[in-house]
Amino acid sequence: MLATRRFAAAVLSALCVVTAASCSSGDSPGPAETSLSPAQRLAAAKTKVDAAPSVHLALTSSGLPDGASGIVSADGWGAHPPAFKGTFKVALKGIQADAEITSVGGEVYAKLPLVPGTNKIDPKAFGLPDPATLFSADQGLTTLLTKTQNPAVGKQVRQGADVLTTVSGTLPGAAVVDLFQIGDRSGTYQVSYGLTDAQELRTVTLTGPFFGAGTSSTYTLALDKYGQPVTITKP
Repeated sequence: MLATRRFAAAVLSALCVVTAASCSSGDSPGPAETSLSPAQRLAAAKTKVDAAPSVHLALTSSGLPDGASGIVSADGWGAHPPAFKGTFKVALKGIQADAEITSVGGEVYAKLPLVPGTNKIDPKAFGLPDPATLFSADQGLTTLLTKTQNPAVGKQVRQGADVLTTVSGTLPGAAVVDLFQIGDRSGTYQVSYGLTDAQELRTVTLTGPFFGAGTSSTYTLALDKYGQPVTITKP
């Protein structure tokens, strides 16, 4: 009987080694085990986003100053080669409005409130970036991953069925302003990424002086639905 018990204990111990997650105690997931450094994880995440035919993006914000002009939120699809279609909520001196945006082939079209039809626009005239640029491998969102300074792995967080590892660091103001066309070029921004164990980028949280020195606002991007069929054409 004693031998049987010892054998059972040995088998149980072996199973716990193989399936450590199921034998661990507590509700909070532990740090992901990987041989990659934080910088290598960010570089791998960049490669995955850049290689995806399409990705869904949702943008939210908090801490926008009263009366500010800029992007409040957005929801849409990006594709490679760089293209975008979706809806932006934009504030103009505190007044908010929705705009349906399509960007493809280097041209941006918008359906704006109180303006009939869909019209070609210059996004810089509205203080906005060309949203398709976000999906450029050498100018877009993923360039922030490899420009992040002093990246460090933090805690893990659960997002739906996924457990994401956070990698945090800082970004120079120039990198943020060049991409989003807003912010303090001389400032420093705090950034945190949420990555799956397969190094798939799911979240980006940026905090800093988006509305000038002395301010602090946060933009959070969520990325999902990698590679789903999407067609983006001129309206």
